[in-house]
Amino acid sequence: MTYILGLTGGIASGKSTVSAYLAQNGALIIDADLIARQVVAKKSSGLKQIVAKFGGEILTASGELDRKKLGKLVFSNRELLKALTDITGPLIRAEILREIEAAKKAQVKLVVLDIPLLFETGYQTLCDKVMVVTIPSKLQLERVMKRDNLSAAEARKRIANQLPASKRNELADVLIDNSKSVAETYQQVLKWLKIEALC
Repeated sequence: MTYILGLTGGIASGKSTVSAYLAQNGALIIDADLIARQVVAKKSSGLKQIVAKFGGEILTASGELDRKKLGKLVFSNRELLKALTDITGPLIRAEILREIEAAKKAQVKLVVLDIPLLFETGYQTLCDKVMVVTIPSKLQLERVMKRDNLSAAEARKRIANQLPASKRNELADVLIDNSKSVAETYQQVLKWLKIEALC
């Protein structure tokens, strides 16, 4: 029996830290960000659709997607962001479903769906439980600014494109507080794995 855990959290909340620790403890990670890059790789049908919608100026000189340029465009315009997700969303979903099926056939014990917009895109329906990594909003803003080299206004725009933290936390089955040390974060994850008899 394959247990499917949804893993999500706000931008810069430390979801990747938790994901890596789950992998160390034997989980198979299905990483939506990685798949999102694959479906818009050079010469892919996804990239062709994006160019048709947004124009050739969102490509680099070598014909790859200029993610920074596209990001600036869509994160300041909800309509353009929706147009982008209308293209990439179905491609990402098809690949995630394919990978889940392969994991079930291989009888993988724990599969983690590592998806930033898990609730926003309805992936919780595929999960046995959902784990949310959370940090205080002030710390989140600081981390987004530092990690992505953004101004406070730009960072707030990125955060605003996600579900409010209070709502996400409310929908969670498991909450992981990542505001202290990494060791304390790991302890919370390990405790949950033991409760669910997954390690």
